[in-house]
Amino acid sequence: MAKAFEVVSLKPDEIHFERRGDTLSLMVTQQGLTTVYPRVVLRPCFPVSDRAAYLSVRDASVEKQPEIGIIEDWTQLNPEDRAAIERELALYYFVPKITRIREIREELGFLYWTVDTDKGPQEFVMRNSIVQSTRQVGPGHWLLIDVNDARHEIPDVTALDSRSQKLLARYLSM
Repeated sequence: MAKAFEVVSLKPDEIHFERRGDTLSLMVTQQGLTTVYPRVVLRPCFPVSDRAAYLSVRDASVEKQPEIGIIEDWTQLNPEDRAAIERELALYYFVPKITRIREIREELGFLYWTVDTDKGPQEFVMRNSIVQSTRQVGPGHWLLIDVNDARHEIPDVTALDSRSQKLLARYLSM
């Protein structure tokens, strides 16, 4: 386990992931010694711009989830390990893409959204603080973060219908 401010690099030939029921486990073999972490979580260091680069692996069996190490590029792992990582990230990073905004209602400092997404119709609530609740990822590309920290993505504002764009323009500085 890494000490404070120490970055441990996890090399493809030193690690193996395995799914055990609903959890992901990790075996690390370094300098002839194997350490098994029965429950790990994965957090991309750059979750929006490059999920493959610099994947933080954390020990989920400990309350504060200390970092075990960093995988520089997990796409270089063997197919079995890549599949385990892809499944874990898909579960953690379920981010529906908004295709239409039906309504945005403002009430008592909250924004109530009714939208259509690539995963079907959804409703969510955001704080009426655009600074805390939104991230502009690129030109016309936005992440909306609701009160439960779930994210909703608008990949391209210009791809939305004109009514959706007008509703959105009232709350985002585009």
